Amino acid sequence: MNHLLEIITKENLIYNFQASSKAEVIEKLVKHASKIYNFLPEQEEEITIALLNREKTMSTGIGSGVAIPHCSVGVVETMKSVIALSKEGIDFEAIDHLPVHIFILLVVPKSKFQDHIKTLALIAKTLNVKEERDKFIQSSSYENLMQTFGIQV
Repeated sequence: MNHLLEIITKENLIYNFQASSKAEVIEKLVKHASKIYNFLPEQEEEITIALLNREKTMSTGIGSGVAIPHCSVGVVETMKSVIALSKEGIDFEAIDHLPVHIFILLVVPKSKFQDHIKTLALIAKTLNVKEERDKFIQSSSYENLMQTFGIQV
């Protein structure tokens, strides 16, 4: 679980996330990333297009209420992430056709995409455990989430 917790910050965590479509999910995640990472409008656009193109090839809704929209772009030098939680769940065209409750946006540098394949796999493996997913979905704040996993903030 540590790897996933390492990328979560108070700033990149969104609670009570709501959207009515996959495109709106991506748009809102990128807008939040833009706000916290100070993307320029053209960077925001490139990331959004890359994510939407990635979704056209295959949904990043990996099932069990989890989606990991991700892309590699030339406009970032380090990995950027946003985590959004939706208690109600949102249709994201996941492979199991179930609503998604946990969204993890990963934007990685084109030059380092291979390094982040392992990150994707570790996150997917961690969130494959129902108890771990439930801790995320039931948490009410960053502090609460960290305490649930035994981390003092």
